[in-house]
Amino acid sequence: QPRGPGRPASPPDLHGLFVEPKLWLLCEDELSCVSDLQLGRAGIGHVTFHGVTDCRGLLEELPRIIVVQKGEAASIVLYGCMPKSMDRFSEPAVRRKYRQRVAEMTEAKGAVFEDYNCDDGTWKFRVGHF
Repeated sequence: QPRGPGRPASPPDLHGLFVEPKLWLLCEDELSCVSDLQLGRAGIGHVTFHGVTDCRGLLEELPRIIVVQKGEAASIVLYGCMPKSMDRFSEPAVRRKYRQRVAEMTEAKGAVFEDYNCDDGTWKFRVGHF
């Protein structure tokens, strides 16, 4: 199906955000049932909403506000989450302890810890609702 009326063929200005899939290329029917919508900002992180999301009207509102319906499961990836003090962070035992602390903190907040990379501070976790 063709894109909806007035829908741009090139990406709109999302003020530094990215969206996958490229919603501006989808027709209204496709926008009503987008699977695994991903929103993020380069260098910061992204959120993936698992399942189907109705994205009609989202592009117009995205730069201003993101509205998420309760109950949507999501995977979250954050970049650059490093400890305040880098003293001794190169030591394997210190890195293991910090990674374990991140995992425990994630679980304490009711999320599911997936991974933490001590080299670049990439933290991955899932939530049952967002």
